[in-house]
Order: sequence, then C-alpha cells, then structure tokens
Amino acid sequence: MPELDRLEIVPLGGLGEFGMNLMVYRLGDARLVVDAGMMFPGAEHLGVDVVIPDMAYLDDGPAPLAVVLTHGHEDHIGAVPWLLGRFDVPVFGTPYTLALVRRRLREHGLDGSAALRRLPDDGSIVQIGPFGVEAVPVAHSIPHSCLVVLRTPVGVIVHTADFKLDPAPPDGRALDLERLAQVGREGVLAVLSDSTNAETPGTTAGEATVRPALDRVFARTRGRVVCTTFSSHVSRIQQIVDVAAAHGRRIAVVGSSMRAHVDIAEELGLLRFPSAMRLDPEAVADTPPSLVAVLATGAQGEPAAALPRIALDRHREVRLTAGDVVVHSARTIPGNERSVARMFDHVLRRGAEIMTASDDSIHVSGHASSDELRALIRLLRPDVLIPIHGEYRQLLAHARIAREMGVPNVPVVESGDVLAVDGRTCEVVERVPVGQVFIDATLEEVDRFTLRDRRRLAEDGTVVAVVAVDRETGALRRPPDLVTRGFVSEADEDGLLRDAVRELESGIREASSEERADEGILKDRIHANLRRFFRRRTQRRPMIIPVIVEF
Repeated sequence: MPELDRLEIVPLGGLGEFGMNLMVYRLGDARLVVDAGMMFPGAEHLGVDVVIPDMAYLDDGPAPLAVVLTHGHEDHIGAVPWLLGRFDVPVFGTPYTLALVRRRLREHGLDGSAALRRLPDDGSIVQIGPFGVEAVPVAHSIPHSCLVVLRTPVGVIVHTADFKLDPAPPDGRALDLERLAQVGREGVLAVLSDSTNAETPGTTAGEATVRPALDRVFARTRGRVVCTTFSSHVSRIQQIVDVAAAHGRRIAVVGSSMRAHVDIAEELGLLRFPSAMRLDPEAVADTPPSLVAVLATGAQGEPAAALPRIALDRHREVRLTAGDVVVHSARTIPGNERSVARMFDHVLRRGAEIMTASDDSIHVSGHASSDELRALIRLLRPDVLIPIHGEYRQLLAHARIAREMGVPNVPVVESGDVLAVDGRTCEVVERVPVGQVFIDATLEEVDRFTLRDRRRLAEDGTVVAVVAVDRETGALRRPPDLVTRGFVSEADEDGLLRDAVRELESGIREASSEERADEGILKDRIHANLRRFFRRRTQRRPMIIPVIVEF
C-alpha cells in the first residue's frame, strides 16, 4: 500500500480519447476524484444512450473522499450520478457546475441526497483529507470553469482540465496569470494539462472576436437568423442575444436543453436578456422575419433536437424560408460529421443560407493552442508534465512541446496507467482495469453489448423491418415485410404484425419526400414508429432492425 510520501495518479478515462474524463489522486488510502465525465455513443453503439468510464477500480478500497469538478461540460460531470450511486461522497464545484449537476441528479432521482459544496474562487484552500484544493478561475466555453491546484505532502499538483488563455473573456473570468506565476514560484511537482489543441499552432482566438462576425451576419440578413451553439456556452449565447438586440430583433429559444441552460444561467445572473426581448416560439410565425432571431439546439445534428427538425420542416413553431440564415456557431464533434452534413443539406433545401466558422469567425475554440501551452509551462515550471484530455496523437504533440520547453519528466500515459510520483521519481507502476460502461435509455448499466442483446432477444425478441422504397421519390414500392424471432408466434393470432405493417405504412406516408429520400432519417422513423407501436400493444421492447431496399 503506498504511503503519504508517494502520490499515485490514476486516469480512469479521458486519455487517448475524447470524453469520460475521470482522474483519481491517491495518497495512502485517501483518494480524491477530479471530474467524472461521460461520452456520447457513436453510430456503432446500437441501443446505447450514454457511455461512462468503468469505475471498478474505485470499488477496491475505501470510498473516495470527494469529487472535485472543474467545470460543467458533460464529458466532465456526466458520470457523477453513477459515481454517487456507488459512493455517498460530497461533490465540490463552482455555482454553475453544481446547478447542472443538480439538474442531472434530479433526472436520476438523487436530488437532495447528494452533498453539493461550493468551491471558493478567492484563493481559499479547501482541505479534503491530505489534499488541499484551490480553484483558480479559467476561461473556457462554459461559465465558472476552473483549474485545480492540489497541495499534497508530496508536492503541488496543477490539474488544468479544459482552458485557454483568453485575455478578455466576455464574462471577465480570465486566468490570473500572476496568481499562476505565484504558484510556479512556490514550486510545482506536476502539471496535468489539456491537450485538445496541442497540434494547433499559435494561440486560440478570444471569445470576443466572435461578436463582429455575428454582427456582420445580422446586419446583412433580411430574413430570420437561426443560431445554434452548445447549450452550455453562455458567453456565446450572451453575444448572440446582444447582437440580436442591437439589430432590433427579438429572440426565441427553442429546444429543451437550450431552455434549461438559459434558465439556469439567468437565475445565476450569468445571462441577461434586455427587457421584453424574449419571443414566445409560438409567435415566431406571426412576427416579421427581419425582427426575429432564434436560438436552437442541434449543433451536432441530433435527430430529436430543434435545428434538425427545423431543417426538415418538422418543427411546430419555426420554419425556414428563402432569405433566412442559419448560423452554426460550434465545432463539429468528431463522429458527428455525417449527421451535421445531412442537417446542412436539409437547411439548403429550405432555401436558407448556412454560415459556419469556415465562412467567418462565428466560432472559436475553448481550448489552449500550442503557444498557450508553452506559456503555461513557463509560468508553472513543473518537474513533471502529464498530457491529458485528447487522443493519443494530441497527447504526443503536447509531450513534444513540454520536452522542447525543458520539462525534465514528460510521461505519455493512457487511461488505466498508474503513475507514481514522489518528488524524485515518476514512473508507471501498474495498470488497473478501465473501459467503457454502456447505459441505455432506462439509465441501467450494460457492461457488454452481448449481454444486453441476449437479454433483449431472450425476453423481447427481434424484429427486422424490410422496407422497399423508390430510389427517386422514397415512396413505398410494396408493403413492408416484418421478420421476427422470439417475439410473436407463427400463428400471430391477434394480427399484431398485420397491424404493425399498417402502422408502419401510415408513418412512412406521413413523412415528407425529403425525409423518405434520406436513408438515415427514414431508418430513425421506422425504428421510432415500430418501437412505439410494440410498446403500446405488448409492453415489450424487441430489438428493431430497419433495412431499406431501393428500387
């Protein structure tokens, strides 16, 4: 068992991958968790809604002392409900972060049971067992972000999480470089630092540079301006609100996630709407387009979000027409390229224009580029630099920067590596089990796809829906065929499959020709129609596999 003169650093996620950020710091039997994030599943993760880190390592030994959160992005807080389901421990964070955690816990029925404690940002140190924790405000793309300075018997550790050195962020929470330099003068044993933009030369543009580009879009647009960005990017939302107000437009907020984040930010005084500027989404159609701006969810092309439905002309309140402009003020997360491109295609079919960061500076990153990483190293002068947050090539790029800057020890570790530091040595001493835990819509853990599939097949069976459509129009060429295994008897005495085919035909006919011509959207529609039908008629959830055949 390690003693208090050796610190073990154990990443359970977030190294060599994007998302699932979870770091464990261990001194003897005392363990402190910094961040507990999730990632969203890829297209290959059928039936999975959320992916969280495998936390089995934490079950071996005493419960963690606490969880310290650096900011409120889902890749840093999304796994908190599952961690608290294992351990009744306090959660420390800044006000906006804790408000988002409280919302997540409410969804899991844990609201009120967790001890949520505020991290001061005035230089005060919170003592958690042998760890002294200081939160230092940093600029990022979500309010109340901080880096964490850990004071331990072994030495000072700086965990930056996500940051950039924006000199003039709109919310005024720039990183106090003099405070950081003071920490550096105290002596820093190790820095664990964000590698997301390590391959990007120069510095990341400041958030304030977005406003002139937004202003240009609003100035030249005679129709509606529909803006989408990450719902948690309150500084960006504030700039959109301010520019809309300057051009005499009222703003409608559409999408549940956007409304929730806006409400939380307004409640905490982080977001301000001019008086009477909010427009009820139901009033958008009756308001002259030149007086309307829309703030919508769906920057990543998520099918159920507001903008993808607007793009398909399927939104109740907002319709796109010629002369409207859609502003995509966000980066496309790797893996979402196809869904975003498909959404753009549908926007263009409505006659609207699209503006992205490739057209003008309507989006800037929230992560430090290579020159900022060098500046951080100069300020802190650590003995050890550990690249975190990024794919392996980005960790390597960050390591090259640190070695060029003369940092003595620059280990490139991945999730599961146990790194031991004691002021004299720094080495990987073992590996612990790590991996992904899949969560479905019931919020239950699914350790392996096969287990989930076998259970579903055993209990509810499978339905393959073979749908033949015209290649040009998307119209049905013949009635759909439903092939089942382990779901209904061959006799099908109650006509369940006959009724299911009728339900499916009706749903496909209700789709627009544009939706029917888009294979991805048509498959989503088939899946949703059959899922609702079978749940309503049988209270069962068979695995549904849509197959599209074109003629």
